[in-house]
Amino acid sequence: MDLAPGPVDAVMNRATTGIIDCDVHPIVPGGMETLMRYMPEAWNERFRRKGSNLTGTSGVPLRFQHPNGSVPRMDARGPKGGIAGSDPHYLIADLLDGNGVNIALLNCIQAGAVMAALSQVEESIVIGRAYNDFFLQEWLPLDSRLRYAPTVPVQDPQAAAEEIRRVGKHPQVSAISLPLLNIQMGNRWYWPIYEAAQEMDLPIYEHVTGIESLIAGTPQITAGTFDSYIDRYLAMPQLAESSVRNLIFSGTLERFPRLRFVFAEFGFLWILPLMWRMDRIWRGLRHEVPWIKQPPSETIHSRFFFTTQPVDEPDDNRDLEKLISMVGDDVLCFSSDYPHWDNDMPGATLRFLSPESRQKIFFDNPRRALRL
Repeated sequence: MDLAPGPVDAVMNRATTGIIDCDVHPIVPGGMETLMRYMPEAWNERFRRKGSNLTGTSGVPLRFQHPNGSVPRMDARGPKGGIAGSDPHYLIADLLDGNGVNIALLNCIQAGAVMAALSQVEESIVIGRAYNDFFLQEWLPLDSRLRYAPTVPVQDPQAAAEEIRRVGKHPQVSAISLPLLNIQMGNRWYWPIYEAAQEMDLPIYEHVTGIESLIAGTPQITAGTFDSYIDRYLAMPQLAESSVRNLIFSGTLERFPRLRFVFAEFGFLWILPLMWRMDRIWRGLRHEVPWIKQPPSETIHSRFFFTTQPVDEPDDNRDLEKLISMVGDDVLCFSSDYPHWDNDMPGATLRFLSPESRQKIFFDNPRRALRL
């Protein structure tokens, strides 16, 4: 496909040869009634009798709803109304056309919450196929710039691997979205999933689902419960930090030497002290993990990518520029998080960086991270 720049802010035109957005959130309008079109009739009857209703909310306690009432932006709703992200035509016009985005990776976190904990195992398999078929058939044919990260039913690793092989051949599938259980990412539970993803040359894409620490069986982020949305929001990077550490020291990366990992919407400045600490402890205790042949920081630069949103911005941009140079601009990938409340639009993100760094972050690194 043509990756020439589109109509975008002049600063971005000078900075990059294109824009690849690595985190865009679509929603299935109509919830379960829409998904039922992609399920066998027997399962439709089961969900109707149960009164299942997946409308984009997870049913978590009220104190963890967004303080302003909605995570999706109210001003990003299409002319037909509904939740922002539910109208593919408006999303294409507003995000891609309006910002010169050449490729946008769709990641439905609604599906992740359902498949990790809001359904039982057999239900998660059926619902997962329905979600994926919905986007493969109703969204991807609309625009070749759209890419998709199918979510897999993590409660059954073998079924998840089968789903990867089923949908992974589609040319617009670019990653595998893996909602986590309360099992660390280096655990052999996930190995069938990693094997299938490596076989299909698809990176594992890790993103918050919205139910971590709230529903039994999901990852426990901290040592206690949260008091507010803000408290929980600020704790989220701990989940990514723990996952990166465990993947490296468990030996999982040696078992799957071609597998890449993308961590989305966890921020990225925490990577710097993590690399320092991992390298220090590895040098002192490497006899405990003899399969680790190089400093962990080198492994991060060769196997991991981190999306930019949300950008933690100090008062002086020069401080952030220095920190990015220390983390390494080779591991960062632009993401808008469209259409969420705190999204970062490409023309207003990291404008102060050099053209060379913006080229890497907005285009070159995403091309290496995703299967494009």
